[in-house]
Amino acid sequence: MTSDALMQGVYLDVPVKDWNFFKELIVKMGWKAQTKEELLDGFISSRNDVSPLTDEEILNEVRAVRYAK
Repeated sequence: MTSDALMQGVYLDVPVKDWNFFKELIVKMGWKAQTKEELLDGFISSRNDVSPLTDEEILNEVRAVRYAK
């Protein structure tokens, strides 16, 4: 398989009925694929478990943006 530095990231909408065929093609070509859900799961699991902000600080920021005049 080629280095990630030489890979081009793309996003495709593939019909559900064609997904298994497309996955087989991806494997045969030596590519890798992730669904949006898998990509999001990977991102979330790589984040810190502890937020540097408290719930109250987050709510204050949301309110400031939502109710700003």
